Amino acid sequence: MEKFYYSVSIPVPVRKDFTYSSDEKIQAGSRVKVLFNKREVVGVVCRQTPKPAFKTTKIEKLLDEKPTFDALALKTLNWVSDFYIYSRGEVFSNFLPPKLRKDFYYESPEIKFNEYEVNDDDKRFSLTSHQQRAFKFLNKLDGFDPCVFHGVTSSGKTEVYMRLVEEALKKGGSCLLLIPEISLTPQLEQRFKKRFGENIGTYHSKKTSKERFETWKKSKSGELRVLIGTRSSLFVPLQKLSLIIIDEEHDASFKQQEGLKFSAKDVAIKMAQDRKIPIILASATPSLKMLHLVDKGKYKFFSIPKRVNDKNPPKFSILNSHFLDRKSGIDTNLLSLIDKTISKDKKVLIFINRRGYSPVFKCTDCNWTAMCNSCNSRLVYHKDSARLRCHRCDTSFGVPHSCPECESTKLTSEGVGTQKIESFLNEEFPSVPMVRLDLDSTRKKGSLERLLSEISDTKKAFLIGTQMIAKGHDFSDVELGIVIDADLGLVSHEVNAVEKLSQLLIQVTGRVGRSGKSKIIVQSNLLDNEYLNILSSGDYLEFSKHLLKEYEAANLPPFSSLAILRASSPNKTSNVNFLNKARKYLEKETNCECIGPLPDIISKIRGNFRHSLLLKAKTLPTLHKNTKNLVEGYIEKQKRLKVRWSVDFNPIDYQ
Repeated sequence: MEKFYYSVSIPVPVRKDFTYSSDEKIQAGSRVKVLFNKREVVGVVCRQTPKPAFKTTKIEKLLDEKPTFDALALKTLNWVSDFYIYSRGEVFSNFLPPKLRKDFYYESPEIKFNEYEVNDDDKRFSLTSHQQRAFKFLNKLDGFDPCVFHGVTSSGKTEVYMRLVEEALKKGGSCLLLIPEISLTPQLEQRFKKRFGENIGTYHSKKTSKERFETWKKSKSGELRVLIGTRSSLFVPLQKLSLIIIDEEHDASFKQQEGLKFSAKDVAIKMAQDRKIPIILASATPSLKMLHLVDKGKYKFFSIPKRVNDKNPPKFSILNSHFLDRKSGIDTNLLSLIDKTISKDKKVLIFINRRGYSPVFKCTDCNWTAMCNSCNSRLVYHKDSARLRCHRCDTSFGVPHSCPECESTKLTSEGVGTQKIESFLNEEFPSVPMVRLDLDSTRKKGSLERLLSEISDTKKAFLIGTQMIAKGHDFSDVELGIVIDADLGLVSHEVNAVEKLSQLLIQVTGRVGRSGKSKIIVQSNLLDNEYLNILSSGDYLEFSKHLLKEYEAANLPPFSSLAILRASSPNKTSNVNFLNKARKYLEKETNCECIGPLPDIISKIRGNFRHSLLLKAKTLPTLHKNTKNLVEGYIEKQKRLKVRWSVDFNPIDYQ
């Protein structure tokens, strides 16, 4: 009997494949059950190989009737593994639905390409002249033709998406709409179902394993041809994928921060390139990287400068709150304006990028401050659950009745979070509905949909939230917006802090006054700050030009490329020694600059200390080549490393 030999990728943190034998022919991209280190695991066949010189173990079971990953998916996934210097087996596992990571035989469904009927009643209104021009321009994109689609908030970008999806469906294609946050799914899903019927797929981590698998199956059969999803939806096998749209392309949530540190945006661009299809990167606040690529002529660009009601986006005013009396985070001088807005049956949006009740819990006698045992971060006081929580490792503790250091009972909380603002406004306006959108209020299944429905069903209300409230939602009757503690982004250590703050402020203003008059007030102690004053005009594109000039002069991204080599271990010395040796190795490479080793700002998480080496080069290919040489020439040759290490290219989080 003829034997076949295959290179199989196993989901273990080792950047190599393993050779197995089989009595049957197996196609690349198929899942198989194999024995690895005396345990049964599910791997993916990468390719057939010649008979090796060593003895091989036999593949125990073929788990796919047809390959889970087709040739194009394999091509892109191999690029992901190579670019992010990450185990190929773990890359495959990252993009499989949970059910397919297990010993489960999958019979491929018959192809039954579904036809979609468009609800003409839902599109009875005419596009604005700006929307019409955008649709015509974007609909002409052909082949791999990346385009940055800028549209001010409330300019009707979603309607343009739906018209483009309709055209793609008419031509027999499928469409992937990537979104950064699960919280954006309900409204988008509702709008697409109203236009195209119930057969709209959604895919994200809050879906059950069964739900994700059903979406995967329907996509593979062609029954489902429109998919709305987060990072994990990238390799759901849509038949005849012909268009990728990335909504809110600037959003940091497209970058995975744990494990495989990949950018869903960059992977989607590579997918479009491999498949020779258009990709549209849409945002009211495009990332500087995308605008730089437009300036260089590598990406196309289209802008909608006006809202659908032909009004300009609202400007914001800066309130100097340094010397003013403040109560629970909101300047008391604003209470009369809040009352006036509520009395007109309008909504007030309060944004603060800090959840919980107070970020500090301390003793006023000895200054003891509650800290996490495993992380060097303060515990946040959550009044509603009477707990002190670490927002790094999610450990929680009971609230002490006396100080652990001096036994004083003079314990207090300081600072402001979403819960404290909610409590204060409940006291001041007891009859007004409160809706709080943050990680704590949306943990339970269905809670997000319930809260969004609450917002839609009420006229006057307070909407209080973190970044979750600023992202792409369409809230009606919001006439007043207040931003608290915006200064935090201006004094950050991060290279991209000003870019992130500018995007956040413009996005917050976009949630306000989408259908009429509005006011946005930014409470700040930095009244004369150059960035805030330029931003207050609401013209993000003009601000981005100013920022790009500054970044070019300072040789900061996107005019250079950065990566972080991070070491983590229970021992600080082990981290520093490892990174110093890595630096010495890299110093042989004349085109790579190293900064560090330095302790991270949050230098201890879950009991492990963290140190980093910042790597900088003029171009990304140079940086990648030098970093890969470091990993293959030094790190992977060490027999016993005392640290866990990771590489993060184009980091968005420097902590």
